[in-house]
Amino acid sequence: MLPKEILSIEDLIKQAGEEQELQYGTGEARLRIDLRIDDIDIWKSHSAKHPGYSNLLLACENNGGELSETNLTWVVGAAIRSAQVEGTAQAKYLLKSLGVSEQLVNLASEHCPGLGGAAIWAFHLERHGWLTATPVGS
Repeated sequence: MLPKEILSIEDLIKQAGEEQELQYGTGEARLRIDLRIDDIDIWKSHSAKHPGYSNLLLACENNGGELSETNLTWVVGAAIRSAQVEGTAQAKYLLKSLGVSEQLVNLASEHCPGLGGAAIWAFHLERHGWLTATPVGS
């Protein structure tokens, strides 16, 4: 278990070491923080191709209509949507509105440094229900 003092993405990367990922929670309510350079680069590439200020990248079921009219899904075949939120509370609200459980939203808010602030985080749901968060930058 990681200490509560982890305050930055760099701290997460150091803590993960060779595993390049961290996991929090138990059973079905599990948050996976993906720190693999290749995965981070994929999200960064998408962000660069779609300029504009956003601090969340979301793998959604569709890319049409309002963001609130879709759900978070797995990456393969997903429509990547961008969002700008102000603070952790708005980030939590948005993730819940996209179908993410309260438990997973709370894990994300606790373990994703800078969520809803200067950090850019990408989220998708695994097919088995885990929430995956990838730090894209700040």
